[in-house]
Amino acid sequence: MALITLIRHGQASFGAANYDQLSTLGYVQAKHLGTLFAQQQQQFDQVWMGAMARHRQTAESCLEAANFSSNPSVHDGLNEFDHEEVLMKLDTARYPDKHALMQAMAATDNPKKTLGKLFGDAMQRWQCGEYDCDYTETWQQFQTRSINSLHEIVAQSANQHSVVFSSGGVISVIVQHLMGLSDAATFQLNWALVNCGITQIRSDGGNHSILSINEHNHFRGQASDLLTWH
Repeated sequence: MALITLIRHGQASFGAANYDQLSTLGYVQAKHLGTLFAQQQQQFDQVWMGAMARHRQTAESCLEAANFSSNPSVHDGLNEFDHEEVLMKLDTARYPDKHALMQAMAATDNPKKTLGKLFGDAMQRWQCGEYDCDYTETWQQFQTRSINSLHEIVAQSANQHSVVFSSGGVISVIVQHLMGLSDAATFQLNWALVNCGITQIRSDGGNHSILSINEHNHFRGQASDLLTWH
C-alpha cells in the first residue's frame, strides 16, 4: 500500500517579473511545514518534485527544516500549466501583452478581483476545448500528464510513503480524476488550495483513496498569518 503526500508549493512571487520564485513568506511557509514534519518525526521513502523553481525551493526549505536528507526525483509531469498563456489568450485584442493586461487591471477599483474574474473566464475558455489550437498545452493534455504523473509515482512507491512537491493545478486535476469532479469544480478547488497545504492519497496500485484534501491546520492559531492562496 502506497501513501502519497502531495504538497502545494509555498507562496510564489505574484506581481514580480518572475512569478516562479518563492516570496519571502513562501520560504517561511515551507520551513514551518518542515518543522511540523520534524516534530512528528515524519519519514519519507521517496521525494518527488516538479521541475519549476518554486517546487525545488519549497522542497529544499521544507526538508531542511524537517532534518530530512534526500535527493528528490524531478518529474516534469508535476509542473503547473502555463497560467500566463491561458490568461493572455482570453482577449488578445484588448490585452495584446502582459503589460496591457496589468495596466487594465490597475485602472480598476479592485485589481485582484478583476484578475480573479479574468482568470476564471480564461480558464473556461481553455477548458471548453473549442480553442485548443491556441494553446501550447490543451486542458485535456494537462489533465492527462497530471494523472499519468500520479500513476508513475504510485507504481514506484509500493509499500512506501512518497512526498510530492507540485502545484495547485496538478493537485486539483488528480483530485478531479479520483473524485469525478467537473471542470468547473476543479477550477474552484484549485482556487482554494493553500500554499504548502497537504493532500494525501492511499493506493494499492489499482485503487486509490483520498485521505485528505488541502490540509492546513499547521497554518492556524499563531501561524494563521502564514495562510495564503497564491
